[in-house]
Amino acid sequence: MWTPDYYVRLVELPPAIDGTVVPNDDGSFDIYLNSRNPEEKRRIWLEHELEHIRLDHFYREEPVAQLEAEAGGVSVSAAGGKSGSIPLFSSPEEAAEYYLEYKS
Repeated sequence: MWTPDYYVRLVELPPAIDGTVVPNDDGSFDIYLNSRNPEEKRRIWLEHELEHIRLDHFYREEPVAQLEAEAGGVSVSAAGGKSGSIPLFSSPEEAAEYYLEYKS
């Protein structure tokens, strides 16, 4: 199996941004991690960004919230019930059912 090249760069990012990954024209990726974060948090975030690469998220057209949930190891169906997350629904009916239960 082919593994793309990637380059990890520590940069000072705004506090709300832990990291990001950018695809390059040559098929490699640049991963930027917030140098303000402790080493353990940078390691966790590096794994998150590598998961985006492994799952080919840069070449898929699903909603960003779905891709973020996948990279975080959360199934799309589980993301809807997870506190603090953006719920994702496969149909308007599923969304209506969720909100009816939520208001109860």
